[in-house]
Amino acid sequence: MKKSLVAVGVIVALGAVWTGASWYTGSKVKDELDRVILKTNDFFAVNVPEAGLNFKVENYEKGVFSSKADIVITSADSVTPDDSIIFKTNIDHGPFPLSQVAKFNLLPKLAATQIELANNATTKELFEATKGKPFVNGSAVIGYSKSIDTNLELIPVEYSKDDISLSFSGSKFDVSTTADLESVDASIITDNFVMGKADKSETMTVKGLKLVSNVKKSQYGFYTGTQEFVIADTDFNIPETKFSFKDFKIASDTSINGEDVKGNISYSIGDIKALEQNLGSGQVTVAIEKLDAKALGKFVEQYNKALAEGLATGDPSEATERLAMEMMSTTLPELMKSKPVFTVSPLYWKNEAGQSSVDLNVTFNKWNQDEITALAMSNKVDEAFKQLISTFDFNLKLNKPMVIESMTQAMILDQGVPVDAETKKEMKGMVTSEFAGVQQMLTSDMFSSPFEEMFMTDEERAEKAKQKKSPWMIDSENDLTMTIKFAGNDLTFNNDKYTLAEFLTKMKIMSGPEDELEYDAQPAPGAEIAPEIGNEPELAPQAETPAN
Repeated sequence: MKKSLVAVGVIVALGAVWTGASWYTGSKVKDELDRVILKTNDFFAVNVPEAGLNFKVENYEKGVFSSKADIVITSADSVTPDDSIIFKTNIDHGPFPLSQVAKFNLLPKLAATQIELANNATTKELFEATKGKPFVNGSAVIGYSKSIDTNLELIPVEYSKDDISLSFSGSKFDVSTTADLESVDASIITDNFVMGKADKSETMTVKGLKLVSNVKKSQYGFYTGTQEFVIADTDFNIPETKFSFKDFKIASDTSINGEDVKGNISYSIGDIKALEQNLGSGQVTVAIEKLDAKALGKFVEQYNKALAEGLATGDPSEATERLAMEMMSTTLPELMKSKPVFTVSPLYWKNEAGQSSVDLNVTFNKWNQDEITALAMSNKVDEAFKQLISTFDFNLKLNKPMVIESMTQAMILDQGVPVDAETKKEMKGMVTSEFAGVQQMLTSDMFSSPFEEMFMTDEERAEKAKQKKSPWMIDSENDLTMTIKFAGNDLTFNNDKYTLAEFLTKMKIMSGPEDELEYDAQPAPGAEIAPEIGNEPELAPQAETPAN
């Protein structure tokens, strides 16, 4: 009996402690909720100001073990209070939220929130599609460190109305953030989405959509980390088009080393098909290293501020133009302080006939815009270029069969209907003839102009023909190639070597000494012309004054 009394006493004591702790943490929940909403608004205002998203808390009801609140979201397109999305929340107070205890998660938490989409004027049709079930539901757990772990589920939907049909396999949305959104890890995964006409005559199918973001806010105000967006398979089954592609991917990676930013972004896509033609696949990766982090942070801040002001006044284009001018005069030279390196590699496109590619690597110098402008204006374009760029490395390969195939496919797409193999063969013959003219221009002498030769004598043309040719591109069996390398003062274009001044002079970008023109000085209007020494004009004889 005594043991039972002791057990009951312990349970009562624990219950009293839990009740008191829940009441205390419940008093903190509203403040924390307001803080999260404020930080969320700041995040969207800085990163996607054009969306005009705004979050606020309404209808807050505090209890001992739990509280209730509505999270109301409006956007730039919202006109009336009905133009909003509302999430109903039920907040279980810590230190041991009941919803977490039920899942045997016994770590202390400030609160755990159950979330679901509310049925209102904005979401009415969505609830019709889900037969009254909330399309979005899930939970958010707030730790005492102010971290938030959110797990949302978008339920599967099968919907048909009038002539429209929609099938959605559902999606999972997971987000983990630290205090003040200093670190954000997020992912969205969707297996299948199909939308089109009810009779299936026209459909759009998206499979394997995934978005993953792992970023942290730097001391300079912008986020660094990795992001990836993938669509495994997309198909537009439209009678006039029948367009599809696979493995579409955008990936970025940004980091800070000391005071410099290093980052890259790549785009890739595979097996693009249209009108029964496989157009091919390709990739481009753009990277930059040693970009001044402080200057980049300043630019990001200026950009977001200008865009927000432009959206507020209804004229974002004017704000963007103003920012572009400021960037050219101030921000861009600041970004070049660390002499950044810019690369494009790889950049390629390939089809069943071959592959073409571009590789570019540029090392910039620290810029002084006034000096560069002064040098360019005084016919020292080579010195201006050397102040801009330290090294330049460029390689271009055009695969002739690949280009001809792409031009043939472009002709078919322009025609708008599929063609049989024989018709395509005829079209490829026409394109091959056209490409011969293009190839002649690409392999012509880059220092010659047909307009100059129009005014040459036959002897001058014959002498010109004897001179060594410097083609824009070198022709091999299957490829046209161009290679440019510059470092210090030496430039190699294909296989020919020049000083930078020699090359720019030959290209007529700057004038050589032999091109300097001398102009006779012209007197200013109204000025007297001084007579030349030794050539004084004779004075006319003066009439004698008659004697008185």
